[in-house]
Amino acid sequence: MDDQKNIEKSPTVAAGSSSNGRGAGGRRVLLFAGRTAREILRDPLSFVFCLGVPLVMLVAMYALFSSMAPGGLFQLDSLTPGIAVFSGTFTMLYVTLLVSRDRTTWFLTRLYTSPMRNTDFVLGYAIPGILIGLCQVVICYLTAMVAGLITGSTDWISVRILPAIFCLLPVIVAYVFIGILFGSLFSDKAAPGLSSIVISAAGFLSGAWMPMETLAAGFRAFCAALPFYAAVRGGRTVLSGAVLTVGGFWRDVLVCTAYAVGMIILACLAFRFHARREAE
Repeated sequence: MDDQKNIEKSPTVAAGSSSNGRGAGGRRVLLFAGRTAREILRDPLSFVFCLGVPLVMLVAMYALFSSMAPGGLFQLDSLTPGIAVFSGTFTMLYVTLLVSRDRTTWFLTRLYTSPMRNTDFVLGYAIPGILIGLCQVVICYLTAMVAGLITGSTDWISVRILPAIFCLLPVIVAYVFIGILFGSLFSDKAAPGLSSIVISAAGFLSGAWMPMETLAAGFRAFCAALPFYAAVRGGRTVLSGAVLTVGGFWRDVLVCTAYAVGMIILACLAFRFHARREAE
């Protein structure tokens, strides 16, 4: 309730003052983004799912399977991008839950009377989600580096980790806006179920822990057209230092970017549709 009062009391824009308008709008977005971050991080289960589950999977899979397939799928330079891409789906889940819950509890409906615009709402949900998703990726890589240092698997640790993290940004953006899209269109009971489908797809269709080369060519092409496998393969390519020699890298980046742009457009349209319907 305090968050709602602070947002509603944020400065109203005076007519004809574009600079003041941008400043006031920015303050409203930051207030709403801060509230979004607090709501996500307030739930202890968010740490369990967003950090605990991916990190346990990373360490457990490396410890159990790396010796069975030396130089293969479960080595840190191959496993880490897959776990990082998979972990972002849990941020999507929490964004979905928050948006749908805000609609159900009429929190958003009350805020529609404030000076905030639809863009302010969408940014207020998206910015914390993207930052949390990036933090997940960074922590996954830091954990992998520690595991590599402990076990002596350090040949993959280099400055290439930074661009490998950066190249996952499009898929993180896509995840967050999928969450906003589902939360805007569906109830707090239906939206999480749809998010679980995306989580399952990211696990089974990304090639994070399954050799895609053994699958049929048609199914592999289908997976390559989805952001999950494209993001994982792009991250692995960067870590291997083969960006300039692997022709499919920029195609993977383009696929992830296209999904991110598409989800941004769909989420904004869905949120605008809901806001107009509530205003009627």
